[in-house]
Amino acid sequence: MTILKKIFSMGTICEQRLKERDAEKIAALKMYLMERMGAPAGLHTAGIPLILSGFLSLFSFVIPQIPFWTHAFSWLNLPPQAIFAGIIPTGIIYCALLFSSMSFCARGYAVAFKFYLVMILLTACMAACNLIYAVFTALFSGANTALVISAVAAVIFSAGSYKLINSQMFLQTSAFYLHNRVWRWQLAHPANNKAR
Repeated sequence: MTILKKIFSMGTICEQRLKERDAEKIAALKMYLMERMGAPAGLHTAGIPLILSGFLSLFSFVIPQIPFWTHAFSWLNLPPQAIFAGIIPTGIIYCALLFSSMSFCARGYAVAFKFYLVMILLTACMAACNLIYAVFTALFSGANTALVISAVAAVIFSAGSYKLINSQMFLQTSAFYLHNRVWRWQLAHPANNKAR
């Protein structure tokens, strides 16, 4: 949690400095972010932690969809063969929200990172609920063990997704994203930026 607090703190400072539009403070912020970033090239500058986190979150989201929509369609007395009418639109919406938040996060927007974090935490809650459901179903109605195994995998994927964004490497990645946002601001405002 300490690393996430540092990431939020960097994002808040960056937003404040860009609103103030003070070239000297922005130049100092850029240097601060360069120090936090570490090496100018590496896995963190390629965005590997965010990309892997996004894919793990996506896998964690996908796994509970079949049991969820099977029961939803059964409850609504709809044909079970039509579950993809629920799975596909839900998956498209989730992917659109997930990958757009990742894109804006990579552009250095702190709000996008908060939204992304909320998404992966909600996905983790869904995976945990699916695991509880799978375990109870297996215990009391002798369900297929594949349901339990897939539910455990979804929880592991969610934990991995969270671990990747709560890592030192992602702290460096965030500093890189924020640094690039500050740099873009400097390039867009050359008149305000005498000491770049």
